[in-house]
Amino acid sequence: MKKNIFILGLFLVIFKTTVIAQTTGINTNTPTESLDVGEGNVRVRDINTNIGIGGQDRMVVADADGVLRTLDHGAYTLFHARLAANQSLVKSTISTMIFSAPLTTSPIYSYDTTTGVLTFNQVGNYLITLQGSFVNVTDQTQLLLGIRPVPDGPYLGRGSRYAAIDTGSTIGELLSYTTMIVVPSVGYQIRFIAAPNRNGGLLATESGSTGSGNVSNVTVQKI
Repeated sequence: MKKNIFILGLFLVIFKTTVIAQTTGINTNTPTESLDVGEGNVRVRDINTNIGIGGQDRMVVADADGVLRTLDHGAYTLFHARLAANQSLVKSTISTMIFSAPLTTSPIYSYDTTTGVLTFNQVGNYLITLQGSFVNVTDQTQLLLGIRPVPDGPYLGRGSRYAAIDTGSTIGELLSYTTMIVVPSVGYQIRFIAAPNRNGGLLATESGSTGSGNVSNVTVQKI
């Protein structure tokens, strides 16, 4: 009999919460969401045994008011952009690579497609992969890609090698460079540069017998 009374009471509580009350508050008398926790944290004891699926599941974040939302993890931390157009390079001159509007980005980044300056809106460690295809260069030209701060200062990272052959205008000599930088403050700015020691150019889209595709790009991810 006691068991039946308990079940009936529980049913009435659930019925009241669901039908009469549109919001439920814990440690608050003025809830604004379906479930509003005024003070304290939320604990799910066995959540770590329920393993998510990479590339499919989403991450939970909180906005400025503490309201929970979900975001795709990769999209939230990733920045990727392609070279806007072919660029001419003058020997031993540091040229800023100009990328088009990013294919993917997040509030962590702000990119100026006119100046080529990337602004970080969050401190932390960032993994950067910079790739460029050098065209119209001669054998043994030093190919160089790098990252410099704004205002200008010493390289934050750079990679170089020598061209193995003379290159034409449709298929270039590819150089890819990966490094990590530390962003010390909000508003920190960098630019991506190319600086061969002989005249040449950067190719945006490579064309060959099997088709064409982008070859000069940058990828940044907070780690």
